[in-house]
Amino acid sequence: MQLSILIPVYNVAAYLPDLLQDLLPKLPLNTEIIFYDDASPDNSIAIIEEFLLSYPCVQIRILRGSENIGLTRAREQLLRASNANYIWFVDSDDKVDSAVLAEILLILSQNQPDVLVFDYNVFYDGSNELKHHETLSFYPKNTLVHTSGKEIYRTAILDGRHYFWNKIFRRELIIGIVSYDIPAYEDIAYTPVLLSKCQSFYYLAQVVVHYRIRKGSIAQKLGLQQVYGLKAYIQQALYADKVVRDNKSQAYLLYKAHLYYFRLCHKLAKFNLSEKEKVAILLLAKQQYAEKPLSTYATILLLIRTGMWGKAAKLMLKSGLARFSDK
Repeated sequence: MQLSILIPVYNVAAYLPDLLQDLLPKLPLNTEIIFYDDASPDNSIAIIEEFLLSYPCVQIRILRGSENIGLTRAREQLLRASNANYIWFVDSDDKVDSAVLAEILLILSQNQPDVLVFDYNVFYDGSNELKHHETLSFYPKNTLVHTSGKEIYRTAILDGRHYFWNKIFRRELIIGIVSYDIPAYEDIAYTPVLLSKCQSFYYLAQVVVHYRIRKGSIAQKLGLQQVYGLKAYIQQALYADKVVRDNKSQAYLLYKAHLYYFRLCHKLAKFNLSEKEKVAILLLAKQQYAEKPLSTYATILLLIRTGMWGKAAKLMLKSGLARFSDK
């Protein structure tokens, strides 16, 4: 099997038909789809089974969980179930341009990159309104590039788009690397780590995924799970320093961690949460923030030393405003 498309499923009955209509009619023969039913309370799995009646020849498996384990652990189960050369995690509420699938399989077969990356669009749920189109910083386009893991890592970090779903990885690179010990925002925590293990990439400069922004997603809520975004940035900054040994990546990640913390504290006042919920979020955020390896001042100096003057100035401004608002 050349490619496994791995899709966690939880409470996405409203969105699955779009994805299934994208994938199933043009699914290449040497590609499989594996779904993981994360104890979904709706009829998501019934929808998949109904679609399969119309496409009996496609290679699809459904793994069934007895209890809800969350997106991170669901992805772990999917990875274990795959034996393909390449794996691609797809979110069940997004859309995919299936016309590109045949080209993707050809690229993987002919070039055998460690990772294939591609562009994507972002749109609002309930409309076809395009929020923005994301073009990546990888270069050159549409060709195989051999380089160091450090260079691929830095490109991805400074690019700022750390998602699993716009990257197809060689499966053997992932096995045994990712520990899945963070309950949310694992894309930030783990995707750059995987990229640092790569020695080649292929940047397909085409839109493949259409990412849906919806109100019910983790990224659009404010709760304890949001705090793990802060943990992910700090964890990644430590990796950049201790393993990759790249000061510029470390500086950028710490910059993101500081801003994330300031925004989180600011957003607490705007969301309609109980005082108990606000206190719990703030305590966890402060606990995670205390684990950062450098202070705001030290991070500003590191940003200056690595040539990121604009970000140093922004962090200086934001940190001053944050201290003022805390008073």
